[in-house]
Amino acid sequence: MSEKNGKLIARELAVADLSDATKDAMWSVFARYYAGISRPTFERDLAQKQNVITLLDSGDESLQGFSTLEVYDQEIDGRRVVAIFSGDTIVDKEYWGQKALQTAFFFFILRTKLANPMTPLYWFLISKGYKTYLLLSRNFVEYWPRHDQATPAWQSKLVDALARQKFGDAWDAGAGVLRMNGKDGRLKQGVAPVDPSALAHADIRFFVTKNPGYVVGDELMCVGLVDLKFAFAYA
Repeated sequence: MSEKNGKLIARELAVADLSDATKDAMWSVFARYYAGISRPTFERDLAQKQNVITLLDSGDESLQGFSTLEVYDQEIDGRRVVAIFSGDTIVDKEYWGQKALQTAFFFFILRTKLANPMTPLYWFLISKGYKTYLLLSRNFVEYWPRHDQATPAWQSKLVDALARQKFGDAWDAGAGVLRMNGKDGRLKQGVAPVDPSALAHADIRFFVTKNPGYVVGDELMCVGLVDLKFAFAYA
Protein backbone atom coordinates (compact mmCIF):
# COMPACT_ATOMS: atom_id res chain seq x y z
CA MET A 1 0.00 0.00 0.00
CA SER A 2 1.33 3.42 -0.95
CA GLU A 3 2.17 5.97 1.72
CA LYS A 4 1.68 9.72 1.82
CA ASN A 5 4.51 11.71 0.29
CA GLY A 6 3.31 15.22 1.08
CA LYS A 7 2.89 16.34 -2.54
CA LEU A 8 -0.56 17.34 -3.80
CA ILE A 9 -2.16 16.48 -7.11
CA ALA A 10 -5.49 17.94 -8.29
CA ARG A 11 -8.39 16.23 -10.00
CA GLU A 12 -11.51 17.96 -11.27
CA LEU A 13 -14.79 16.08 -11.00
CA ALA A 14 -18.46 16.78 -11.61
CA VAL A 15 -20.29 16.94 -8.28
CA ALA A 16 -22.80 14.45 -9.66
CA ASP A 17 -19.96 11.93 -10.07
CA LEU A 18 -18.61 12.13 -6.51
CA SER A 19 -18.61 8.82 -4.64
CA ASP A 20 -19.91 8.54 -1.09
CA ALA A 21 -16.35 7.82 0.05
CA THR A 22 -15.09 11.04 -1.53
CA LYS A 23 -17.90 13.03 0.09
CA ASP A 24 -16.99 11.48 3.45
CA ALA A 25 -13.36 12.49 2.98
CA MET A 26 -14.34 16.03 1.96
CA TRP A 27 -16.47 16.40 5.06
CA SER A 28 -13.67 15.04 7.25
CA VAL A 29 -11.24 17.70 6.02
CA PHE A 30 -13.84 20.47 6.17
CA ALA A 31 -14.94 19.62 9.72
CA ARG A 32 -11.34 19.79 10.98
CA TYR A 33 -11.15 23.49 10.13
CA TYR A 34 -14.70 24.85 10.26
CA ALA A 35 -17.20 25.12 13.11
CA GLY A 36 -20.89 25.92 13.14
CA ILE A 37 -21.97 23.81 10.16
CA SER A 38 -23.61 20.38 10.03
CA ARG A 39 -23.04 17.51 7.63
CA PRO A 40 -26.53 17.87 6.07
CA THR A 41 -25.92 21.59 5.44
CA PHE A 42 -22.55 20.77 3.90
CA GLU A 43 -24.18 18.16 1.64
CA ARG A 44 -26.96 20.55 0.53
CA ASP A 45 -24.42 23.23 -0.36
CA LEU A 46 -22.29 20.73 -2.26
CA ALA A 47 -25.29 19.54 -4.28
CA GLN A 48 -25.81 23.10 -5.57
CA LYS A 49 -22.35 23.18 -7.15
CA GLN A 50 -21.42 21.82 -10.57
CA ASN A 51 -17.75 20.87 -10.20
CA VAL A 52 -15.18 20.23 -7.52
CA ILE A 53 -11.39 20.29 -7.59
CA THR A 54 -10.16 17.55 -5.26
CA LEU A 55 -6.65 17.70 -3.82
CA LEU A 56 -5.00 14.34 -3.20
CA ASP A 57 -1.71 13.27 -1.71
CA SER A 58 0.09 11.84 -4.74
CA GLY A 59 1.42 8.93 -2.65
CA ASP A 60 -1.66 7.24 -1.23
CA GLU A 61 -4.21 9.46 -3.05
CA SER A 62 -5.91 10.38 0.22
CA LEU A 63 -8.02 13.52 -0.03
CA GLN A 64 -6.34 16.52 1.62
CA GLY A 65 -8.49 19.40 0.34
CA PHE A 66 -10.97 20.60 -2.23
CA SER A 67 -12.71 23.59 -3.79
CA THR A 68 -16.28 23.60 -5.13
CA LEU A 69 -17.25 25.55 -8.28
CA GLU A 70 -20.39 26.90 -9.91
CA VAL A 71 -20.70 28.87 -13.18
CA TYR A 72 -23.25 31.66 -13.67
CA ASP A 73 -24.29 33.18 -17.01
CA GLN A 74 -26.48 36.24 -16.69
CA GLU A 75 -27.19 39.80 -17.81
CA ILE A 76 -26.49 42.79 -15.57
CA ASP A 77 -27.47 46.29 -16.68
CA GLY A 78 -27.76 45.07 -20.26
CA ARG A 79 -24.32 43.42 -20.22
CA ARG A 80 -23.89 39.65 -20.36
CA VAL A 81 -21.32 38.29 -17.94
CA VAL A 82 -20.11 34.87 -16.89
CA ALA A 83 -19.02 34.35 -13.30
CA ILE A 84 -17.26 31.41 -11.66
CA PHE A 85 -18.34 31.08 -8.04
CA SER A 86 -15.95 29.44 -5.58
CA GLY A 87 -17.73 27.79 -2.69
CA ASP A 88 -16.21 25.76 0.12
CA THR A 89 -12.43 25.66 -0.18
CA ILE A 90 -10.04 24.04 2.26
CA VAL A 91 -6.55 22.54 2.21
CA ASP A 92 -5.10 20.55 5.08
CA LYS A 93 -2.49 22.59 6.94
CA GLU A 94 0.27 20.07 6.20
CA TYR A 95 -0.07 20.96 2.51
CA TRP A 96 -0.32 24.76 2.73
CA GLY A 97 1.85 26.64 0.27
CA GLN A 98 1.55 24.16 -2.60
CA LYS A 99 0.23 25.27 -6.00
CA ALA A 100 -1.89 22.30 -7.11
CA LEU A 101 -5.18 24.06 -6.41
CA GLN A 102 -4.12 27.33 -8.05
CA THR A 103 -2.95 25.49 -11.15
CA ALA A 104 -6.12 23.42 -11.48
CA PHE A 105 -8.27 26.50 -10.92
CA PHE A 106 -6.32 28.43 -13.57
CA PHE A 107 -7.06 25.76 -16.18
CA PHE A 108 -10.74 25.68 -15.16
CA ILE A 109 -10.87 29.46 -15.63
CA LEU A 110 -9.06 29.18 -18.96
CA ARG A 111 -11.50 26.58 -20.31
CA THR A 112 -14.45 28.69 -19.21
CA LYS A 113 -12.99 31.78 -20.89
CA LEU A 114 -12.30 29.90 -24.13
CA ALA A 115 -15.94 28.78 -24.14
CA ASN A 116 -17.03 32.43 -23.75
CA PRO A 117 -14.32 34.41 -25.59
CA MET A 118 -16.34 37.60 -26.14
CA THR A 119 -18.03 37.72 -22.75
CA PRO A 120 -16.49 39.27 -19.61
CA LEU A 121 -15.54 36.54 -17.13
CA TYR A 122 -15.22 37.14 -13.39
CA TRP A 123 -14.18 35.06 -10.42
CA PHE A 124 -16.89 35.51 -7.80
CA LEU A 125 -15.78 34.43 -4.36
CA ILE A 126 -16.71 34.78 -0.72
CA SER A 127 -13.92 35.05 1.82
CA LYS A 128 -14.24 34.32 5.53
CA GLY A 129 -10.48 34.16 5.96
CA TYR A 130 -7.67 36.38 4.72
CA LYS A 131 -5.86 33.52 2.97
CA THR A 132 -8.70 33.23 0.45
CA TYR A 133 -8.67 36.98 -0.11
CA LEU A 134 -4.92 36.85 -0.78
CA LEU A 135 -5.52 34.33 -3.58
CA LEU A 136 -7.51 37.10 -5.25
CA SER A 137 -5.21 40.04 -4.53
CA ARG A 138 -2.02 38.18 -5.43
CA ASN A 139 -3.25 36.66 -8.69
CA PHE A 140 -5.62 39.21 -10.25
CA VAL A 141 -4.70 42.58 -11.73
CA GLU A 142 -8.26 43.92 -11.58
CA TYR A 143 -10.18 42.81 -8.50
CA TRP A 144 -12.63 44.32 -6.02
CA PRO A 145 -12.85 45.39 -3.26
CA ARG A 146 -9.27 46.49 -2.64
CA HIS A 147 -7.39 48.77 -0.28
CA ASP A 148 -5.95 51.17 -2.87
CA GLN A 149 -9.02 51.99 -5.00
CA ALA A 150 -12.75 52.42 -4.57
CA THR A 151 -14.90 49.82 -6.32
CA PRO A 152 -16.26 51.25 -9.62
CA ALA A 153 -20.03 51.64 -10.00
CA TRP A 154 -20.60 48.82 -12.50
CA GLN A 155 -18.47 46.33 -10.57
CA SER A 156 -20.43 47.25 -7.44
CA LYS A 157 -23.65 46.41 -9.32
CA LEU A 158 -22.10 43.14 -10.45
CA VAL A 159 -21.21 42.10 -6.89
CA ASP A 160 -24.65 43.17 -5.64
CA ALA A 161 -26.52 41.25 -8.36
CA LEU A 162 -24.50 38.06 -7.87
CA ALA A 163 -24.73 38.25 -4.07
CA ARG A 164 -28.49 38.85 -4.06
CA GLN A 165 -29.08 35.99 -6.47
CA LYS A 166 -26.94 33.56 -4.51
CA PHE A 167 -27.54 34.61 -0.90
CA GLY A 168 -30.68 36.75 -0.73
CA ASP A 169 -31.29 38.50 2.58
CA ALA A 170 -27.96 37.38 4.04
CA TRP A 171 -26.26 39.92 1.77
CA ASP A 172 -25.46 43.24 3.51
CA ALA A 173 -24.92 45.54 0.53
CA GLY A 174 -23.94 48.54 2.65
CA ALA A 175 -21.07 46.68 4.30
CA GLY A 176 -20.22 44.51 1.31
CA VAL A 177 -20.32 41.31 3.36
CA LEU A 178 -22.43 38.21 3.75
CA ARG A 179 -23.97 37.96 7.23
CA MET A 180 -24.48 34.28 7.96
CA ASN A 181 -25.09 34.70 11.71
CA GLY A 182 -23.29 31.45 12.39
CA LYS A 183 -25.42 29.49 9.88
CA ASP A 184 -22.72 28.75 7.31
CA GLY A 185 -19.67 27.89 9.34
CA ARG A 186 -16.65 29.81 10.56
CA LEU A 187 -12.98 29.04 10.73
CA LYS A 188 -12.08 27.32 13.98
CA GLN A 189 -10.00 29.28 16.45
CA GLY A 190 -6.33 29.11 15.58
CA VAL A 191 -6.83 28.57 11.83
CA ALA A 192 -5.20 31.44 9.89
CA PRO A 193 -4.96 33.75 12.94
CA VAL A 194 -4.46 37.45 12.29
CA ASP A 195 -1.50 38.48 14.40
CA PRO A 196 0.27 41.89 14.47
CA SER A 197 2.82 40.76 11.88
CA ALA A 198 0.02 39.77 9.47
CA LEU A 199 -1.63 43.17 9.90
CA ALA A 200 1.50 44.79 8.50
CA HIS A 201 0.37 43.46 5.10
CA ALA A 202 -1.94 46.02 3.44
CA ASP A 203 -4.26 43.41 1.93
CA ILE A 204 -4.69 41.52 5.20
CA ARG A 205 -5.27 44.76 7.09
CA PHE A 206 -7.89 45.75 4.51
CA PHE A 207 -9.65 42.38 4.79
CA VAL A 208 -9.89 42.61 8.58
CA THR A 209 -11.09 46.23 8.45
CA LYS A 210 -13.65 45.55 5.73
CA ASN A 211 -14.89 42.30 7.26
CA PRO A 212 -14.37 42.41 11.05
CA GLY A 213 -17.10 39.80 11.45
CA TYR A 214 -14.92 37.12 9.84
CA VAL A 215 -14.41 35.71 13.34
CA VAL A 216 -18.11 34.72 13.46
CA GLY A 217 -18.32 33.56 9.84
CA ASP A 218 -19.10 36.75 7.90
CA GLU A 219 -17.77 36.64 4.35
CA LEU A 220 -16.34 39.40 2.18
CA MET A 221 -17.88 39.42 -1.32
CA CYS A 222 -15.29 39.78 -4.09
CA VAL A 223 -14.82 39.64 -7.87
CA GLY A 224 -11.74 39.42 -10.08
CA LEU A 225 -11.66 40.03 -13.84
CA VAL A 226 -10.28 37.26 -16.04
CA ASP A 227 -8.46 38.87 -18.99
CA LEU A 228 -5.06 38.78 -20.66
CA LYS A 229 -3.50 40.76 -17.80
CA PHE A 230 -4.75 38.12 -15.40
CA ALA A 231 -3.36 35.29 -17.57
CA PHE A 232 0.13 36.79 -17.50
CA ALA A 233 0.03 37.77 -13.82
CA TYR A 234 -1.36 34.52 -12.37
CA ALA A 235 1.27 33.08 -10.06
